[in-house]
Amino acid sequence: MRIIAVVMGEPDSKTRTSDVSSMLDYAFAQYETETFLSTESVLDTISVNKGKKEFVNIVPKENVTILNKKTDNKKNATYNLEMYDIKLPLKKGDTVGKLSVYVDDNLYRDIDATVSDDIEKADILTLYGRYLKKIFTGDIVF
Repeated sequence: MRIIAVVMGEPDSKTRTSDVSSMLDYAFAQYETETFLSTESVLDTISVNKGKKEFVNIVPKENVTILNKKTDNKKNATYNLEMYDIKLPLKKGDTVGKLSVYVDDNLYRDIDATVSDDIEKADILTLYGRYLKKIFTGDIVF
């Protein structure tokens, strides 16, 4: 939470410092921030077609925090994840979707979604081994 306090028209710096201090104390006593989603929050796990890893976690690119007044009820927050077409290779930080955060059913913020790990294209031997394993375990349907 960032708070800016400005005091003008006071005769000396001691009075200005005192007023700013009391304003900041009031702000921190009345408001709090709640971390709704962090950059480590897993939004979804998707399968990666022809990647070295079969699955990858989708995470937000940045933290999502919500400002609440301490005397009021906490705000109801939800999100909607829209995925884009994924093309390999992917690096952590590449945009793979859009995350829309809603607070009390109103759009609060749109941020990018990314992958949690780097994903490289799988070579032919890796894909062959993976498909062969799926055939023997019965996980693949023709």
